[in-house]
Amino acid sequence: MRRSIPFLVLFLLAAGCAQRQAASRGVRRDPAGPLLVSPTLAVLEFENRSGFSGQWNLGSGMADILTTRLVDSGRVTVVDRRSIEEVQRELRRQENRFFRREGAAQQGRLRLARYLVRGTVTDFTVTGDTSGWFASSDVSARARSSRARVAVNLMVSDVETGEIISSVQSAGHASGRGLGGGAQYRSLNFGGDAYFRTPLGRATEMAIDRAVRRVLRDLPPIYWEPLVAEVDGARVIVNGGRNVKLQPGQRFSVHEEPHHVTDPLTGDVIDITPGRVTGRIELTIVKDLSSEARLLQGSATRGAQLRPLHTQR
Repeated sequence: MRRSIPFLVLFLLAAGCAQRQAASRGVRRDPAGPLLVSPTLAVLEFENRSGFSGQWNLGSGMADILTTRLVDSGRVTVVDRRSIEEVQRELRRQENRFFRREGAAQQGRLRLARYLVRGTVTDFTVTGDTSGWFASSDVSARARSSRARVAVNLMVSDVETGEIISSVQSAGHASGRGLGGGAQYRSLNFGGDAYFRTPLGRATEMAIDRAVRRVLRDLPPIYWEPLVAEVDGARVIVNGGRNVKLQPGQRFSVHEEPHHVTDPLTGDVIDITPGRVTGRIELTIVKDLSSEARLLQGSATRGAQLRPLHTQR
């Protein structure tokens, strides 16, 4: 799908309006075997350094296209921080007593981003453009063809550490034959289907798609692990179900959260001390996205790690 996704919809998805669908996409299986958790990205508005100053807003338009491509990959969850004020206004409006309670979005459910994606448009040009909208020094090219070039830089940073984990430079080129190669640019909507049929649209698509492949390759994998999600007496809720192939009767040891040992000079994590064992549980009911377990021994708390016990009964 080439049209950009409305970002209010993306935020409401993150707020819980389609929680089941979003959660089921959150875990996927790596070709090598382990289960991976989809990382959450926030795409910021691009900076325009290309010199282009036409009717299109390249900053928001490029961010829209990038967001659509990332969502379509199925490998990440994307939230849009550019629309946060509109979302907050909508959530406050739903709290007004004049609106019905049924169907209202839950507060406190906006998803946090682990990574920020910043983009810059460094080139956005068409040579041989018959419309005259793009300046071209090659007058002879006007009678033959137009050639478009789009270049972008993407920088992905870790919100927790501030570390830049990916820096990508990507460019796309495309040509169009004939006198009408660029004559209709003025009348096109940026990012629409007609736009992507032009040389400039194809170059944009190529540059963004190449950048997305690089970003997805550079993102560190986040492996799913069984954790205690909730405890109610002897009843324990686990953060996975049929989506991660858990089965009734499986037993786990319960461990305190591990302790990270950091370098006093740099603050980097240099070792992890495993948490002590606090109890054992056995799965009794497995649902789509969660499981219920009974506490066999000891205690469990929210966030505790679970390790499978291979000896059953």
